[in-house]
Amino acid sequence: MSLAFNIERCAAWLPGVETPQDFTAWAKNTKKIDIENAVMPALKQVPAMQRRRLSPYAKITLATTLDVCAELSSEHIDTVFSSRHGDLQRTALLIENVAEQEGLSPTQFGLSVHNAVAGLYSIFTKNKAPMTAVAAGEQSFITGLIDAACKLKANNLERILYVYSDYDIPEYYKPYVQSGECACSVALLLSATAGTACELVQTEQVSEDDCYQPLAFLASYFGDSTECKLNSGRSIWTLNIGK
Repeated sequence: MSLAFNIERCAAWLPGVETPQDFTAWAKNTKKIDIENAVMPALKQVPAMQRRRLSPYAKITLATTLDVCAELSSEHIDTVFSSRHGDLQRTALLIENVAEQEGLSPTQFGLSVHNAVAGLYSIFTKNKAPMTAVAAGEQSFITGLIDAACKLKANNLERILYVYSDYDIPEYYKPYVQSGECACSVALLLSATAGTACELVQTEQVSEDDCYQPLAFLASYFGDSTECKLNSGRSIWTLNIGK
């Protein structure tokens, strides 16, 4: 099985790696992820009253999302949001409140669910097109990308927006995740015709997946490699990137 699509635009954020030039340098190992000196996106296009209520996870997600579709602000575009953990900082706080028998904030609960950022994006941009929230464990990036590519083809769309984000998780969860995981956000504007031609090719081979998928993709996209292998849990998908 194969899926063909184009990447019209890509916007991404990593701690200390923000501009396209930064990502090219990072992909070539001349720049490092800098967690200690990471700066949150300014998000000046979001009113200050709304911006203050956003968590770090929501900020990096909205920043890349709004950046990649800046020229399409008046269009309603189908969107797939994907994340392994979602806004886990908020969720963990709610769990702690339950354990300590404290009252729960309805606002915090509403913002902790997996599709909350999709809702915030829809409200801010007035985008009323269909939106999907995906969570598939360590395979969340490739699963969301497959979902977006399938929707692009099956629904004969001109474009679809795909966004993957995760943020730093609470310390007590870290023993249960890959050591390579870090805060990141990747937004891709997939197109049926415009941009960099790509193809996802499925094989029956299955292997242990020890890479953090969004970083593997970014390293290939901004680096010299023309392919990236990603494990969906049942098979290996090779993403061929035309350059």
